[in-house]
Amino acid sequence: MKLDITLAVERRLGDPLLKIIVDDYLTLADGPALEEYHFDLHIPDEPHSLKIIHHGKTVEDHQLDSNGNIEIDKHVEIKSILMDDIALERELWDGKFFPVYLHKADTEPYFICPNLYLGHNGTWQLEFITPAANWLIAGRKHGPKLEGTIFKTNQEILKSAKAFFKDLPDV
Repeated sequence: MKLDITLAVERRLGDPLLKIIVDDYLTLADGPALEEYHFDLHIPDEPHSLKIIHHGKTVEDHQLDSNGNIEIDKHVEIKSILMDDIALERELWDGKFFPVYLHKADTEPYFICPNLYLGHNGTWQLEFITPAANWLIAGRKHGPKLEGTIFKTNQEILKSAKAFFKDLPDV
């Protein structure tokens, strides 16, 4: 399977550190974040987990304005992921980000979804199935439903055509 990942990387306060892992054992990248990654994976046709881990960020890795709001934040943002040259669309938003908080309050969520902004240290995780094309086709909205409408379905048209030709005399 081909896997292409495009990121927006904020480097003004230094390079964010990333690990990209499939199934907790296949490390694809580990080090300073790049804008683009291209991988050719040889993995079995079954369910998998893609993880993008942002790590090594400290409290000094953001700059505040005079009002105390974050002005510059060392982070990465997932811009796109392609599997076998097919862009993830809404599937991209199914990924969950599990942030690592310095001081977790009760009001902070265990994970954030939808989220493509990796500002905290933490793990963004997407569950997928190979072959990716089959997974994407199965998960995407199918065409219009014709059953129960005034329009005939392909099955109804086929049945009526068979009935028409069945009753024709042989020539």
